[in-house]
Amino acid sequence: MLVYLYKSLKDNKIRKLKSPKKGAWIFAYELSSEDLKTLEELGFDEDILEDATDYFEVPRFEYFDNILYLFTRYPVEAKSGELSTAPLMIAISNDFLLTVSHKKPEFLDDFAHSRAEFVTTQKMKALLLIVDKIVHLYDRSLMKIRKKLIRFFGKVENVSESDLKEILSIESKLADYISALVPTFNALTEMIGKKRVVTLHKDDVEILEDLLQDISQSTDTARNIIKTANNIRSAHEVILGHQLNATMKTLTALTIIFTVPTIMTGLFGMNTWLPFSEGPSSFWAVILITTSIALVIAKFFMKKNWL
Repeated sequence: MLVYLYKSLKDNKIRKLKSPKKGAWIFAYELSSEDLKTLEELGFDEDILEDATDYFEVPRFEYFDNILYLFTRYPVEAKSGELSTAPLMIAISNDFLLTVSHKKPEFLDDFAHSRAEFVTTQKMKALLLIVDKIVHLYDRSLMKIRKKLIRFFGKVENVSESDLKEILSIESKLADYISALVPTFNALTEMIGKKRVVTLHKDDVEILEDLLQDISQSTDTARNIIKTANNIRSAHEVILGHQLNATMKTLTALTIIFTVPTIMTGLFGMNTWLPFSEGPSSFWAVILITTSIALVIAKFFMKKNWL
């Protein structure tokens, strides 16, 4: 689907157009073959457009035939085992600003309806504002993940199997975030280096510098949260190991203690002569000796903190 939007510095709000005109934003998603053909007729490269429809496309920067292409990824809600980011291509030609995505990114509606500073004729600034919005989405998601992990840290001794699966899912999501943020940072850095083909105004330079710093901070945050998740799992494994060790000590001590009466009953159960076997108080004597030995052994294990 292709949606044509336009807003100049003179306009108060963005307008929807029936057909593209110079300075328009082409909001493209769920592209059909006819949509791709239309974009090709507007001057965009066929092969790069095909790359934009690849859900697993990685962030990068390209400049081809006087058109700037920036591939990035934005965070999405995903089921377990699925990617937590989706691709977005932003292209700038002499006449148009183009965004291409698989599904309609809800965050772009903010620009299409209410962002006063978003002007489609200022294409480079618009590109930077879109990427800045994406970084903001990453920051919000990272904040939610951090809060969730803090709750897990508070109950690390009682972390369940489902909690561990959720922590692993969080680590996978963070890995997706980092694999999107780092190449995006590199792509923007490469774009800065293309001064001959990329024109940046003073305001654009300030936005871009702040944007690179924000991406770097978001990447560091994601890496730190991964370390926190690893620490939670490591702490849980240590606690489980300690509990298992304590349980094994207790079971070992009880086994040894109850071995004493087993040996005694086995000896005195044999069909042969044994000391105390014919005395009137032999039963109680055996019980007393057995109990005394068992108590001595139990006291020994209690001193060793095995019981």
